[in-house]
Amino acid sequence: MANEVNIINPDPYCPVRLTQILNRGRHTDKFCVEVQKPDSDEFMELPGVATVHGADYALIPNARIHELAQDVMRNAGLAFQPVPSFGGGHSAPLTWTGKNYLERWYTPDVKIQLPTGSQVMLGIEVRNSYDKSCRAGLAFFAMHVACSNQFHGHNILGEAFSFRHTDADSLGDNLNDAVNQIGQQAENFAQILPKIKMLSETRVGGLKGFLEVRNRMIEQTGLEFRDKGILDELGGHGVTKKLGINVGTAYGDPDTYWALANAFTAITTHQVGGLRGCDHSGRALDFLLEDAGRVAA
Repeated sequence: MANEVNIINPDPYCPVRLTQILNRGRHTDKFCVEVQKPDSDEFMELPGVATVHGADYALIPNARIHELAQDVMRNAGLAFQPVPSFGGGHSAPLTWTGKNYLERWYTPDVKIQLPTGSQVMLGIEVRNSYDKSCRAGLAFFAMHVACSNQFHGHNILGEAFSFRHTDADSLGDNLNDAVNQIGQQAENFAQILPKIKMLSETRVGGLKGFLEVRNRMIEQTGLEFRDKGILDELGGHGVTKKLGINVGTAYGDPDTYWALANAFTAITTHQVGGLRGCDHSGRALDFLLEDAGRVAA
């Protein structure tokens, strides 16, 4: 899925190279990233200063990251499926902006059952960029199956795992580390259930409580969501409804932090998407877990 209008090549796996920058015909110590144009042998420079790199920059083609991800999933001993997409929403198994690339899967082999009758499953995401917007590596998320809402956050599944070997020729050396990371996440996945239980049992306090939570989130994280989008999602006629997703009772009581967490992640998953959606999801969820813990104490 390509997500920007001015993409040189819509294929995220297209050939890519570094080219030394010339200044008045003389070589400099800077290199630019060039991608191959569609149906052509010609390469074109990616625009923007962020795609200019020093001599120590190790360019990793998206195609190599994708190949490594396939090897990791095969060696992990789990069955993975691409995350679902819905109409014009931004929940997509593949995101390519022309400069950064994400690909996401989930595994039904690692899941927990929720009291609301829905399930949460382990998801993995590989990421790469040509503009330093992210490091090549793996990130983990918890996917709420009823709505495909993707919960990122340091306080639920830990930090993203950056590949230690970032030279394209030695990229495969990350395989064992990545498989071990998935194994640890699978083994410990049930540990997120008490956190979801706390969110489910902690009440927001109606509209007044929601506005107070929203103000604390803005103050502590800098994140600002449109109140109407969140309240519409809590009321059952928000973004998931518009995309034809039947959430049913998966959010539970709408006056709980669990419902609020789902409303926020519905926005970050289905309306924002990409790296920005991951970042906003993680920051919102980390805040809500800490805030619910404070309220419940």
